[in-house]
Amino acid sequence: MLQRLRLFSTLAFQPTIAAGERKAQGVYYTPPEIAERIVDWTLRPLMSERRATETKLRILDPSCGAGEFLVAAFRLLSATVGSDVACSSLWGIDTDDSAVGIARSRLKSIDPAFPVDQIIAADTLTATAFLPASFDAVIGNPPYINIRQLAKALSREQIEALRQSYTTATGNFDLYVLFIERAIDLLKPGGRCGLIVPGKWATLDYARACRELLLSKATIEQVVDLSDLRAFATANVYPHILIFQKTAACSLHSVQYSGGSDSQPSTILQSSLAASAFQFSALLDVESRIPATPLGNVATIACGTAGYAAQKIVGQLVDQTNDELETLTDGCDFITSGNIDRYEVLIGNVRYLKRTYVRPKLSLAASELTAAKRRMFGSPKIVVAGMSRRLEAAWDHAGLALGVQVFALSDCRLDPFYVLALLNSKLLSYLFATRFAAKRLGGGYLAINKGQLTQLPVRVVTAEEHDLTHKVEQLSQLAREWTPASDPHIDKLVYQLYQLTEAEISRVEAHFAEPAAKAA
Repeated sequence: MLQRLRLFSTLAFQPTIAAGERKAQGVYYTPPEIAERIVDWTLRPLMSERRATETKLRILDPSCGAGEFLVAAFRLLSATVGSDVACSSLWGIDTDDSAVGIARSRLKSIDPAFPVDQIIAADTLTATAFLPASFDAVIGNPPYINIRQLAKALSREQIEALRQSYTTATGNFDLYVLFIERAIDLLKPGGRCGLIVPGKWATLDYARACRELLLSKATIEQVVDLSDLRAFATANVYPHILIFQKTAACSLHSVQYSGGSDSQPSTILQSSLAASAFQFSALLDVESRIPATPLGNVATIACGTAGYAAQKIVGQLVDQTNDELETLTDGCDFITSGNIDRYEVLIGNVRYLKRTYVRPKLSLAASELTAAKRRMFGSPKIVVAGMSRRLEAAWDHAGLALGVQVFALSDCRLDPFYVLALLNSKLLSYLFATRFAAKRLGGGYLAINKGQLTQLPVRVVTAEEHDLTHKVEQLSQLAREWTPASDPHIDKLVYQLYQLTEAEISRVEAHFAEPAAKAA
């Protein structure tokens, strides 16, 4: 556990690759404190075993960059088993020639006898320099490059070759999952691995094959969530430390999970993890205690302007400036996600497709609109921002046209203002942020989509529950007459309706006490 680790040292050695190129290549340099901790967790158990047998180790960093992990490993090995063993134990590989040069120089500066030919300029994923099952340990920070970025750098044939070579190269894969598979391939039976990877590895669909591989061939020892620690100061990445051993887990093996802060780690049986998604931290389960139904059963949920239609719609917008008071008799004010606050829609000053409008309107007669969109835009509805740090919903009483990343809830089967109060409560924002944590963006923003919204649990109160129907009526009235002073009352009523314990309320409230970069 990374207790009290908040500030990281500035990296003393970095290749001179430009920031834009680093991002394109998925390169994020690891702070030395994190590299040292991963090295310690990964290598110490092996060193204890090898001392008894006096067998030398073979350790690889498959994306060594400027050598942060190799330097940390050299220092640990030389301090415990001597520099001669350290020199013969360490291997590195990277596609960046300048990074390889720096790594070699750093290791040479520590020990002039270090054999620099053990640091290779090549691609781990395609290189044949290393045989399967030839390393005792793999450590490092693999590149994070999604398939869209990869397609800009590699040909279709090269990407297809990766799909043929790696079982984890499925769907819209990210390069780091291939590095996890490669690490397993290169490790000897019983070998150990310590990597820092995006937290998405645990839940996103494209990483399912990677999770299946880990469940079948590895014993996962530790997962440390570094999301709150800003491990990569210049990047909007929420990383995990992943420590595992290449051996099938016994049925009673427990994975240790830590949030990376001062909180005590928790454990979960590896046998209880499902490849569909790894959920290490305890989620707040409200559905098992109350009558609840998914939001998608309560209202019709639709997106505003579809992404593919955005360019067509923008051509139909009429901007009503102070000097141009042209009136559209069948037009609606046009809004985007940024115009929606909790309980309030701000008309005008719209930023859309790199252009700013004073007060854009859209004619409902526009041929680009379907009949369903005309009805939806022209009718009262709940509108939900698709990009925000917490759920933000407001009541559209006039009929508004909606841009991309705005969602509409219409045809509510429950009081729409009751639903509005729930959506804007701390509890539902907390449930959304924790259940869909893998899809959060930089700066603490939530990337909201229709599929996620439909799953939110809505408390259903029957007419016979007289003690609760009054709370529903209160929530509806508070939403209709909302002021900032209403929020504590709304949250209290929602906690009561969902039967939260004091400890659970404290969890939710603590989430919103965090800095804005985290709070949803």
